[in-house]
Amino acid sequence: MFSAFFWLLWTALIARSLGQSAPEANVTFVRGQKWQIILLGVPDVSKSPLPPTDAPVWDIDLFDSDITTISTLKRQGKIVICYFSAGTYENWRDDANQIPASDQGKILLQWPDEKWIRTSSTAVRNVMANRIKLASQKGCDAIDPDNTDGYQNDNGLNLKASDAIDYMRWLHQTAASYGMKIGLKNSIDILNDVALIMDFAVNEQCAYMGECTGYNNFLALNKPVFHVEYPTPLSASNNTYCNATGTSGMSNILKDLTLDGRTVYCDGTTMDTPVKGGTNPPRPSRSTPGRPPPRPTTSLRPPPTSSPRPTSSPRTTTRFTPPPPSRTSQRPTSTPGNPGGGGGCRSKHWDQCGGNDWKGCTVCESPYTCKGVSPPYYYQCL
Repeated sequence: MFSAFFWLLWTALIARSLGQSAPEANVTFVRGQKWQIILLGVPDVSKSPLPPTDAPVWDIDLFDSDITTISTLKRQGKIVICYFSAGTYENWRDDANQIPASDQGKILLQWPDEKWIRTSSTAVRNVMANRIKLASQKGCDAIDPDNTDGYQNDNGLNLKASDAIDYMRWLHQTAASYGMKIGLKNSIDILNDVALIMDFAVNEQCAYMGECTGYNNFLALNKPVFHVEYPTPLSASNNTYCNATGTSGMSNILKDLTLDGRTVYCDGTTMDTPVKGGTNPPRPSRSTPGRPPPRPTTSLRPPPTSSPRPTSSPRTTTRFTPPPPSRTSQRPTSTPGNPGGGGGCRSKHWDQCGGNDWKGCTVCESPYTCKGVSPPYYYQCL
């Protein structure tokens, strides 16, 4: 018994000497918590106290953030969520060579350094188990595993919603074994299947997509939805998304697509958290041509019941941040697919071909046809 006590004491002393702050099993997430998310660079804790000082939850990059950054934030009373991609192969990661080519799917459009991965693969799960272990070693309180929505995309691996549900359950079990919490990133149409084991949710652009009401049941459980929108320009006056349907009770913030330190809160306050360093590749620019438009609104499944039911069909859409609907380049409405519209031009695959305030090409080049993605607002060559 004495030897066991001595071993525990020695472990604690080693962790302290390394500046490591162990995950807190009693960390609590509640609806409406203020938050900050920084994935481009790392919060510069040498300039503490960092704004926003009243945000108890910080979502930062697992790989770029060191133990000192995490432990300093925690000493300031912050709950630290560590972000990593759990659903894609990233060719710049040190562990990238551990994901076999046979488990890699299609390249993510506009994200040329990433590919979808087979989440049921033992090799893939070994990599992710090591990433979760790293999060524990660095002292993260929770993990934010991104890109678990491959089933909604042209992934090349035949991923289905049932695969994502199984994967989230495995990620939860693995994180819990280290005393860490976990959240669901986007993937709204599997939310009700995993809501009871998710401690929080992180959502990008549900206001723009018209999907925020899909979180009503989750919010009713007193669990937070950390919600971010990417308006252009980023300013306190450009805050339409703050009052969108379904956002009441969410932890709403406005950010630049790069997810640097600049942040606008829906009470009108603006913050620019000092950051340093960072190794992540730059996120795609909003000015990138040919970016696919928003995905259609999800048909949400009802909460789980005791009777089995089939899983929903995956959505064949793409993972992108769409241009804001208030672009000045939008023009009067034209009829999608009208051979006489758009001056005789033809839109390419993925291009917009009709919808409200659209007067560009309305005919698609062969073999694609103009289809309503979110009619009457958006039509796309598919």
